[in-house]
Amino acid sequence: MILYHNFGPKIDLRICYGLMKPLAEKNVPSEAIRKPEAVKSETGAVREEHKLCPKVNLSMVEPLDWHLNTLISQITSVINSNPLLKAAARHDEAEDPASTPVFWVSKWVDYSDKYGLGYQLCDDSVGVLFNDQTRILLGPDGQSMQYIDKNETEEFHTITNYPEEHNKKVVLLNYFRSYMSEHLLKAGGEMGEREIEDGTRLPHMRHWFRTRSAIVLHLSNGIMQINFFSDHTKVIICPLMQAISYIDESKNFRTFKFSSIEKYGCTKDIQTRLKYAKTMAERLLARLCPPSKN
Repeated sequence: MILYHNFGPKIDLRICYGLMKPLAEKNVPSEAIRKPEAVKSETGAVREEHKLCPKVNLSMVEPLDWHLNTLISQITSVINSNPLLKAAARHDEAEDPASTPVFWVSKWVDYSDKYGLGYQLCDDSVGVLFNDQTRILLGPDGQSMQYIDKNETEEFHTITNYPEEHNKKVVLLNYFRSYMSEHLLKAGGEMGEREIEDGTRLPHMRHWFRTRSAIVLHLSNGIMQINFFSDHTKVIICPLMQAISYIDESKNFRTFKFSSIEKYGCTKDIQTRLKYAKTMAERLLARLCPPSKN
């Protein structure tokens, strides 16, 4: 069964679109999930004396295209270098573990028919992109929490001290967190923990959609991840690292620098996925910045 949202005459990419129920990777259909109303809140009482922390508007922090133009330009350059023609010789030399991204999506669950998409990053932080275009994030410490409203304004709270109007979404956050912890496998878990510099911003889910072949996930730091349904392979493309990470059918995690692929080439598997990723990134950008009618 395919679910579609009605976007009206103007399409806003922040709304989840082209949604289907999960197909693979142990991300199960929503009907198999208990309603969150039955889950006891882990947040404790909301303090009446809570005062809002300073707010930050994300338009002052990240580029308006969320790095998509950079991503498309990088992938296009790699594809135009005809990397497959060089692959028979030295493509292994393009591998660069030092360019492995700091963040990627290690778990996800689609409950968009009622609430939204829940996900976990590789550092064990958890987030929810709700159907109303708001977002909530819980840091890997299980205490620090961020709430992003429809106007892209970010608030900083803790899991036990937040405004009362956020209570329902905090309950849902804990529900998604518990479900993923108990039922889902961690993609890229064999990589271990990555060292994260102090002051690194925790990325959040900007956009996501599903095709017949894959689920496409786009984070606020520009990372685009594509999880393919048929063979469970994944690509994680990072415009800041200028690299692509590929998790193959055997769960081998390998990272290749774009400049090295242009020099040494890549396998057909990676080239095919790069071409698919370029198409998906262009689709994201077109919906985020539709062409003028003039």
